[in-house]
Amino acid sequence: MDAGADRPSQTLLSDPLRAAFDTVRRMVNEGGCAWHAVQTHESLTKYLVEETSELIDAIERELPADEVRGELGDVLYQVLFHAAIAERDGEGYDLDSVAAHLNEKLIARHPHVFGDRGYMTVEELHAEWERLKEDAAGEQRGSRGPLDGIPDGMPALARAAKVVERLKRAKLVHPTAGERTPEDPLAAAIGPRETAMAEVGIGDAMIALVLRANAAGVDPERALRLATNRLSERVIANENGV
Repeated sequence: MDAGADRPSQTLLSDPLRAAFDTVRRMVNEGGCAWHAVQTHESLTKYLVEETSELIDAIERELPADEVRGELGDVLYQVLFHAAIAERDGEGYDLDSVAAHLNEKLIARHPHVFGDRGYMTVEELHAEWERLKEDAAGEQRGSRGPLDGIPDGMPALARAAKVVERLKRAKLVHPTAGERTPEDPLAAAIGPRETAMAEVGIGDAMIALVLRANAAGVDPERALRLATNRLSERVIANENGV
């Protein structure tokens, strides 16, 4: 077993979190758990997706606090697992350095909280966030495209929502695009503007589209992914005068 596997290190972490990490470290190291010992970052990705989905489900179903706490713990377990693997395999980081890096980034990206910037509106915060990311990456101010940093591997619907949000924020798509109008064919399905009712109506409209895709033999995930690509390419081309 790694000589450091059972030895607490100097840490920024609280005792319960340290205890949980030490438990995972012991399982992934030699002499621990055979299953844990053979896991890799790649082999664990499906579990991270699964545990995150279960947490989202618990939140959206408004399950009791102890059940949400349990699901949060399962997500945290994945973070501890990846950090323990990195430490075991000498990848140059462990849980302490992950936490320290996160803390530094949060402070650096919130000068209105930890610095002297003072109060900032949500719009100002978005602009400041992009500037700070450019600085952190050593990029020239204003050099980042509006869609930079959106992972291609995101689920199609989540990616489409992120692309639309970014394009609206960059004023490449009109801020009111998509709002309900009397001539909107989905107006009846969308219902009133109240969020809860809109969610029901839009959800039903999406199910109708999935049913239509199924009947047509079309993969709705792929269809949306390609449509998002077309939207992105068209808007960026217009911006560049192509």
